[in-house]
Amino acid sequence: MFSALFQLFTVSSGLIWTLLVLVVVYYLWDRHQRLKSLPPGPTPFPLLGNILDLATKDQLNSFRKLRGTYGDLVTLHVGSFTMVVVSGYSTLRELFVKRGDVTSDRPDLFTFTELSKGEGIASRSGLEWKTHRTFAIGGLRDFGFGKKSIEGKIMDEVEVFLHVLDEKHGQPIHPEPSIQTSVANIICSIVFGKRFEHGDPVLIKLMDIINESLSLGGSAGLLNLMPSLRYVPGDPIGLRKVINHSEKIFEFLYHVIDAHQEDFNEDNIKDFIDVYLKEIQNKKGEETTFTVSQLMFTIADMFIAGMETTTTTLLWAILFFLHYPDVQKRCHDEVTRVVGEGRFPSLSDRPDMPYIEATITEILRCGDIAPLGLPHATSEDVKFNGHIIPKGTILISNINSVHTDPVLFPEPDKFNPSRFIDNDGKVYGTEHVIAFFFGRRVCMGETLARSELFLFLTSMVQRIQFKPVNPDNIPPIKGHLGVTHKPYAYECIAEKRV
Repeated sequence: MFSALFQLFTVSSGLIWTLLVLVVVYYLWDRHQRLKSLPPGPTPFPLLGNILDLATKDQLNSFRKLRGTYGDLVTLHVGSFTMVVVSGYSTLRELFVKRGDVTSDRPDLFTFTELSKGEGIASRSGLEWKTHRTFAIGGLRDFGFGKKSIEGKIMDEVEVFLHVLDEKHGQPIHPEPSIQTSVANIICSIVFGKRFEHGDPVLIKLMDIINESLSLGGSAGLLNLMPSLRYVPGDPIGLRKVINHSEKIFEFLYHVIDAHQEDFNEDNIKDFIDVYLKEIQNKKGEETTFTVSQLMFTIADMFIAGMETTTTTLLWAILFFLHYPDVQKRCHDEVTRVVGEGRFPSLSDRPDMPYIEATITEILRCGDIAPLGLPHATSEDVKFNGHIIPKGTILISNINSVHTDPVLFPEPDKFNPSRFIDNDGKVYGTEHVIAFFFGRRVCMGETLARSELFLFLTSMVQRIQFKPVNPDNIPPIKGHLGVTHKPYAYECIAEKRV
C-alpha cells in the first residue's frame, strides 16, 4: 500500500514539475514572440536594459540618433518596463490621434501611481479620466476659461507686470520671477479666487519649490523607472527631493482647500474650488471619485501646468528678442500699426497681426517647451506598420522630432518667424507646430495659453524694448530639459519705450 502511494506521489510530483516547466517555457516563448514583434531598438544590456540610452545629458540628441538608426518607432527596455519612442509628425498623428482610443492611458509609473495616487487629471486613465477632464473644463468655463471674459483677468496681470518692469528703471533684471507671478495669478484667480502681490513671500517660496521640482525632470524619470533608488543613502541624484517638494506643494494646496471648505456657501460660488466642493456635496452618500484628494491633485495639475508652460514660452520670447532685435522691431511696428499707443492690444486685434502670430509659433517651435510630452500607455495590443505594441507599453511622444524636422522646417536651427508667412502676408503652415500636442490628451489649457501669449507679447513689445545687458555677451540660446525645456537663467534690460 505504501509503495502504491509513493508511486502515486512520485507520478503526481513529476506531473506538477512537468506542468511548471511547460508553463515557464510557454511564458518565455510568448514573451520572446511579443518582444520580437515590437519595433526595432538597441540591444538591451543585462540588468541595465537600455538605461544608458535614457540617462544621457542630451536625451533629445540620443533619441535623434536612435531614430536615424531604427526609424520612427524605437523600442527601449528598462527593468520590467518596455517603452516605444514615437517620432515624426505622421507617425505621432497616426498613433495618438487615429489610434487615440488605445494610446491615451497613463503607464504604471511611480509619478502617476504613487506620487499622484492615480488622481488628478494628468495621472488618470480611462473613463474616470474622461469624467474628471470634462468636469474640469466645464467648471473652468464658468469663470471665463475659453471665453472672451478671460481677457480682463489676463490684462489685469499684464498691466501689473509692465508696472513692475517700469519700476526697475532700465536696470538689469532676471525676468522669470515677475513673469511667473503674473502668469500664476491668472490661474490663481480662476482656481483659487485670489491673486498674490509680486514679492509675496508665500508665493516666492512656492515658486522656488515648483521650479526646483520641475528642473529635476531627469531624477523624476529615474524615480519612475527605478523607484527603489530613492532609498540610496544621501540622495545623490535628488530622488527624495522630488518626493519632498511634491509633498510641500500638496500641503499648500490642501491648506487652500481647507480655507475654502470653512467659507463654502453653495449660493456664492467664487472659483473652481467652490465648483468642485459643490459637486462633492451633491454626490454625498454615493460611491464617487469626486473627493477632496482628487480636487487637490486636479488643481495641482491646473496650477503647475497653467503657470509653467506660458512662463517658459515668454522667457524664450525675450531671449530670442535679445538675439534677434529685427524680429522685436517688426513685432513692435505691427502692434503700433494696428493698435497705436493709446490703448493696450486686444484679442480682437489678433487677425490683423499675422507677424505676431508667426513669431509666437516660431517661439513655440524653437523653444520646444515640452519636447517629450508626458508618457502615454497602450490600453490594448496595437498593430502598426507590421509591429505589435503590447498592452501596457509606455509610449514616449518625441515632439522634438517634429519641431526640428528639416523637411517641415528648412534650416530648423534658425529662428525665423517669416517661415510662417505666405506671399500674401497671411499665416500658414502652423499645423506642424504641436507644442500643445494633439489627440485625446491635447493640453486642455491651450486656448488660455494662446490668449496669454498673445496679450503678454503684444503688450510687452508695444511698451518695452528688451536689450542685452552686454551686447558683446548675449545670453546663449540654450535650455535645460526638466519637465519642460526652459532657457538657462539670464539677465536683460527692459527699457520703457517713449
